[in-house]
Amino acid sequence: MGNTVHSRNRRGMARALGLWVLLAASPGAAAVTMTQALAEAFPGARVERRAIALSEGQARAVETRARVKLSSRLVTAYLARRDGALVGTAFFDIRTVRTMPGVFMIVVAPDSTVTRVDVLAFHEPPDYRPTARWLALAAHRRLGESLWPGRDLPNLSGATLSARAVTEATRTALALFEVAVAPAMAGSRQLEGP
Repeated sequence: MGNTVHSRNRRGMARALGLWVLLAASPGAAAVTMTQALAEAFPGARVERRAIALSEGQARAVETRARVKLSSRLVTAYLARRDGALVGTAFFDIRTVRTMPGVFMIVVAPDSTVTRVDVLAFHEPPDYRPTARWLALAAHRRLGESLWPGRDLPNLSGATLSARAVTEATRTALALFEVAVAPAMAGSRQLEGP
């Protein structure tokens, strides 16, 4: 058991280091850092980094809801609070777009809707990068069967794989929020009482 936990912690640290390297690599590829993105998404809020080790059942539930394969059962959520109330949760997702990685930040509101989607790093050619206008179309959407390009989201002409990568990252973040974050928040409210 101890080796498993140690191994998981090393994988989590390796993933965080990988994210840092992707954001720092190739000048011009990173739009903003994680810290800047969180500050922009949650102005005036206190952001808490929470590592979550999903159980096998939770991981299956996330994959079933998102209809996307998880890369790890270890995830990190960034919970933002203002005056003690949760105002949003951010997830960072590293995903291969075509042949190169992209780093996306998805912010989920307490009501399980998307607040925003940002591209923090994109190592494919600039022509394949989703525009801010297209990313904004995910706002206020919930996880459902129609949250796919060609349904709720328009296809992204010439950048189909980019649209799919962003959508999969968004679906994964919504499912993680519903399966791991929202139940934990409801449980802590019950413990606190009225």
